[in-house]
Amino acid sequence: MKFEVSQTNHYDYSLPVKQSINQFKLKPIDEGKQRCLSYTATIDPPSETFIHRDYWGNAVETFYLWEEHDFLTIDTNSIVEITPLEGIDEFTLSEEQKMAFQTFDFRQEYAEFLTGTDYTHLPDEILHEATDELWQNSRDPYEFVKMLNAYLYEKLSYRSGATTVKTTAQEVFEKREGVCQDYTHLMLALCRYRGIPARYVSGYIYIGENSALRGDAATHAWVEVKMPGWPWIGIDPTNNIIVKDQHIKVAVGRDYRDIVPLKGVYIGGDQTLAVSVSVKKSEES
Repeated sequence: MKFEVSQTNHYDYSLPVKQSINQFKLKPIDEGKQRCLSYTATIDPPSETFIHRDYWGNAVETFYLWEEHDFLTIDTNSIVEITPLEGIDEFTLSEEQKMAFQTFDFRQEYAEFLTGTDYTHLPDEILHEATDELWQNSRDPYEFVKMLNAYLYEKLSYRSGATTVKTTAQEVFEKREGVCQDYTHLMLALCRYRGIPARYVSGYIYIGENSALRGDAATHAWVEVKMPGWPWIGIDPTNNIIVKDQHIKVAVGRDYRDIVPLKGVYIGGDQTLAVSVSVKKSEES
C-alpha cells in the first residue's frame, strides 16, 4: 500500500530571532518492508539542509538561519510504500529460537535494546506486578509480547494532555493514563525486563475513515520487538494491534530521546509551535 504524507511545522516567535540552528528527523525510513519512494523538505525562510545518518540509521537534517526572522516553517512531503510482513499473527517460536534469547551473541547484538533508560526505568515491584502472570501463562516470548500488548491497552486510559514528552514509564504506570509515547515507553521497559529486545518507533498512522484506531493528530509511536530468525516486528499497544501496513516509520531508537523530531537553538524571544499532518492513501496504490 502507498501513502502520501505531509507535515507542516510552523514556529512563531514573540521577538525576532537573530540566528538559529535547527535539526529535524522527518524523512520516512527506507528499511525492510517499507520503501520511501520520494521525499522533499521545504524551509521558510529558505535554507539549505545538510543530511546525515545518526547512530540508529535515521535521516537527520540540519540547517542554519543567520538572517533575522520572526517565523519558521518546515514543510515535508513523502510517498511511502509498505508491504505487510507475512506470518506475524500466529507464529510460535521453536525451542532453538527460544534458547537464542539467552545466548551471548544475541544479547550482545541487541544489547542497546535490552538496556533500561531514564524514560523506561521501573522499580522491581512494578516489573513483577505487570509481567509475572503474563510470562508464566505464555508459551514463548512472542506470545508474551502479544499478551502484554493487550494488557497495556486494557489497563491504561488514552487521554491527550495527561502527560508530557518528559513523562517516564513509572509515572505512566502509576497514573494509568497517557498517549502513544507513554504506552510505548512502558511496553519497552516490560519487554526488556523479560530479555526481549525492543526499540522505540516514531512515525505516522493511517487512521482512515471511521476508524477506531487511536493516535496523535501529529505523530504516532509504537514498539518493535526482535524475535530470533525474524525481522523487527511492530507492536502498537495504544491500539492493541500488530503493525502491518498502516504504520509509517520515520525514526527508531532506544526511547523518545533518540527520535526527537524537531530541535534547535536560537537567539530571540519565546516561541509557539503549530503542527499539522495529513496521511492519505496514494492515488497510485
